[in-house]
Amino acid sequence: MAYTKQEVQDWVKKLDLNTWGPTEVYWSDSFHRVHVIAADMESAAVTEKIKAAVEAEIAAGTTDETDARDFLEHLIVTDYAQED
Repeated sequence: MAYTKQEVQDWVKKLDLNTWGPTEVYWSDSFHRVHVIAADMESAAVTEKIKAAVEAEIAAGTTDETDARDFLEHLIVTDYAQED
């Protein structure tokens, strides 16, 4: 993936996804994954918001389409679950 961890973290923060609750980005170069943790029961909505934002950036020509599709392919969004 051509994006860096910092680029993804900054971009997710810029989307104001933290308004959905605790949102964290975990990055794994070894597994080639971007894991975003969204507020409880909000993962589907956050996933759609990320996908829409990526598609808008592709359409506007502000990001490389191949890199953006690669990012989406390796994106995992899960719900935050507080440990008991």
